[in-house]
Amino acid sequence: MRIVIIGAGPVGLGAAYRLQELGHRDWALYERGEKLGGLASSHTDSAGFTYDIGGHVMFSHYKYFDALVEKMLGADHTRLLRESWIWMRDRWIPYPLQNNIRHLPAAELLECLDGLVDVQGADASSARDFGEWSELQFGAGITRHFMRPYNFKVWAHPLEMMSKDWIAERVAVVDLKRVLANIINERDDLSWGPNNMFKYPLHGGTGRQHRPL
Repeated sequence: MRIVIIGAGPVGLGAAYRLQELGHRDWALYERGEKLGGLASSHTDSAGFTYDIGGHVMFSHYKYFDALVEKMLGADHTRLLRESWIWMRDRWIPYPLQNNIRHLPAAELLECLDGLVDVQGADASSARDFGEWSELQFGAGITRHFMRPYNFKVWAHPLEMMSKDWIAERVAVVDLKRVLANIINERDDLSWGPNNMFKYPLHGGTGRQHRPL
């Protein structure tokens, strides 16, 4: 049987690697672009700065993928603390916003706190969709000022058209006491999430060719 793989992005490259691993030799991979990688590729500009096309390709808790990354990188890697920022209200606010609302203008900060207090004890698991889940989880303020505009920009769909079941550990839920402590102590909260520390290639970005298949 001849096997054809269309596209040398991360999925296509992964399929080729797995076929080779299983002993298949009668396969071919086709890519229309000049370089491999797709959303796992990197671009170096004229000033020498390297940009990854996709920002999440090194984030994983899948043992097979993690073992493959370990094999490909060897010692040629570093560990990074994820640091993300949101440009909002003419200022940079650390991600996730819901943990760092102290940076918002006073009126919006108060609205977000009011919303958080209002939903204390609410059962977000009863929500019918992502929009209702956001309202029950974060309150009206954070949902209006951030969750709706941000997620519409990312997914190009109203939140009411999206299921809440995909969220899992992707969306930081709010601990009101932690938020209040961040405000009082003027502390930025950057360490949330399953991917706050991740392995990353030492040179060349995610698109560097480290070892042949």
